[in-house]
Amino acid sequence: MAFLKSYAFFVLILFPCSLHVVHALNYATFNPHSNFMLRWSYDNNKLIFNMTCKVMGWCAVGFTETDTGRNMEMYDIAAGGVASNTPYLKDYWSVRKEPPPEDTVNNFKLLGAMEMGGYTSVRFERNLTTEEADKDVQFMMNTTVFIVWAMQNMDATSGSSTLGPQHGGASSNMRGISPEKHNLITEAMAAAITPTTTIMMMPSTSVVSTPQPTGMTVSAGDDFMLTWMYSNNKLMFTMKCKTTGWCAVAFTTGDGSGMKNYDIALGGVASGTNYLDDYWSKTTGKPSKDTKNFVLTSASEAGGYTTVVFERDPETSDTDNDVQFKPGTDVKIAWAKRDTSDGNVDIAVHTARGILPDRYTLVPGTGGTSTTIGAASMFSAILAAIAVFLVS
Repeated sequence: MAFLKSYAFFVLILFPCSLHVVHALNYATFNPHSNFMLRWSYDNNKLIFNMTCKVMGWCAVGFTETDTGRNMEMYDIAAGGVASNTPYLKDYWSVRKEPPPEDTVNNFKLLGAMEMGGYTSVRFERNLTTEEADKDVQFMMNTTVFIVWAMQNMDATSGSSTLGPQHGGASSNMRGISPEKHNLITEAMAAAITPTTTIMMMPSTSVVSTPQPTGMTVSAGDDFMLTWMYSNNKLMFTMKCKTTGWCAVAFTTGDGSGMKNYDIALGGVASGTNYLDDYWSKTTGKPSKDTKNFVLTSASEAGGYTTVVFERDPETSDTDNDVQFKPGTDVKIAWAKRDTSDGNVDIAVHTARGILPDRYTLVPGTGGTSTTIGAASMFSAILAAIAVFLVS
């Protein structure tokens, strides 16, 4: 008993005096086969990946912007695993059907790798763009890629400049290509990033607060969908309408009625040209064009839908004609569309419109959450736990 009491005192001395709440992100997922899964998130101009393969060797994923995704043409490949108890990740660039050479610069950053229960998992990240434009896919807001994957029950040859040994040949269990292209950034945004909390011990009483990406997807049935993400002091939007004409979204700090103080982004594709316009309305009727603070990234028409990707600084210098998305500011969201294929972007004529029923906060009030538990409360909790331990 004396030993236990001394041990308990030793624990009290070493126990850290604060707790920090750490946030985890929801991920977009590509899971084509029970043998392979890729999950990714987007944060601060980085893509963060979790790759898992049902092998005890190497696991690889590649991205290509080519038209078919086949023949290993222009593949930007990350391959990794655990060899001799050491995690590794290599960067390859392939141009044809043969073992690809290792890239001169590894632009994939290994965050961790493990083998367990017959599976290999690799966590890594990459900047959206790199300085090797001829050997890396450059992930822009409008970049779409086929996702290719492969694996092998042996580790990549140590010291080799090519990816080997070969994957499972023609076996559909060991390699594959996504049936369609993916926009990794917008799919990560559409994953409705919602922070979850995990409590971790911190060896300090200081409070650390790190801004966390936040986002959401809202819709008005099949007619309109808006996804946004706030990260790195930017608001990034993907707007989609069931139309081949224009698609518009409006934000207002009012109640949404009468088009009062609407900050409007309207865009689409007209005569083969992508466009995005900025409007400000004070009342019903045709709004006037405003200084453009919404920045177009891309626009497209496909399958009867128009999709527009754009961004904006939360706050602008045009305080009279822009909603200022300050931390904690909530807004009503209105939308409209026009069904036309003649390139007519007359904003005064729309086919359908609506106002979403809820209010939304696009920029969180704190940008992150940190919690510090006072030393007295901490020690009380520890003492109570130790008392239960000593009695049991």
